[in-house]
Amino acid sequence: MKKHYALLTFLFFGLLQLQAQVFLGDDTDFFNKKARLYQRWLDAKGYGEVLKVDEAKLAKNGMELELWLSLRTTDPDKGAALWQELQQRLTAQEGGESLDETLYYTFVRFMEIPPAQGNIQVYLPAASGSGYNPCFYYWIWEADNAIQTKSRINACKAQTLNIPVELPRVEQAVGTSEVAIEQRRSRQDVFDAVLRYARQRYEQPKEGCDGREPEVEETDFNNKYVLKFHVSDLCREVLTDEEQSLWCDFVELWWGDCNDMRRERLEFTFHYTPTDEGYLLTGSLTGKFGSGVYKPRTSGYMDMEPDFEDDFLIPYVNRFQQDLKRYLERP
Repeated sequence: MKKHYALLTFLFFGLLQLQAQVFLGDDTDFFNKKARLYQRWLDAKGYGEVLKVDEAKLAKNGMELELWLSLRTTDPDKGAALWQELQQRLTAQEGGESLDETLYYTFVRFMEIPPAQGNIQVYLPAASGSGYNPCFYYWIWEADNAIQTKSRINACKAQTLNIPVELPRVEQAVGTSEVAIEQRRSRQDVFDAVLRYARQRYEQPKEGCDGREPEVEETDFNNKYVLKFHVSDLCREVLTDEEQSLWCDFVELWWGDCNDMRRERLEFTFHYTPTDEGYLLTGSLTGKFGSGVYKPRTSGYMDMEPDFEDDFLIPYVNRFQQDLKRYLERP
């Protein structure tokens, strides 16, 4: 009897919860109009300098409304600073709502929806102009009559690259005297040399890394001022103490090669600046790792920072800069 009573109670309250949910799918035009008004509200409050409404869209079969806001920058450091400054601005107002509360309760009031049936997602636009940067997001919703948040703010900090390259000088006779002629290299020549070095370094077979075929892949081809490329499917490149599992050792005894060591992915960005002595390469190197059992998608890789930063990533970046500098300074 008690079991039947408990089941009936569960079903009763479950039914009440379902009845409290309102189907929102018939009001798309209304939500789009309200999204434009929400942007006007952001601008009037001064928040529009930081935030822009991208869209309001329905989710969960029309039972939830998402408001997507983007920061007005593509730089992760600047985005984090703008967001934190906006939060502090409201926190400083005694007795007032937090930024999360102000944004969220204004959103549900404008959209005329139950607070439990919405969420706000704040993103950082990707520098490429399409999509979002995974290094930043901030979600706001309500549960149990209280504001809830989940955030990832500037979580993909890359290691800085700074490589001054001094070019050799050639002595050329002019009349009875000799003058030094600098062997100047154009931006494109330097970028081509960096790519050649990367392919020589990463695309060669590596002992103990069977089954891995890393390839240097250039991105952002249309930007002649910046060189961007990545290398995936690496093995023991940064995480040099990786070992395959006992299971793989067993497989090799009977069936041949096996490698389940974590895959590594390195992402590079380079900028070129000419100097009196040669040129300066600046940029960033981001280290990531993923499953060794299967080849992960790009989004399936995790950042090496902070867990592997001090012991592996920073020493690797220092060695990489020294190696690349020696390569570029060769006669």
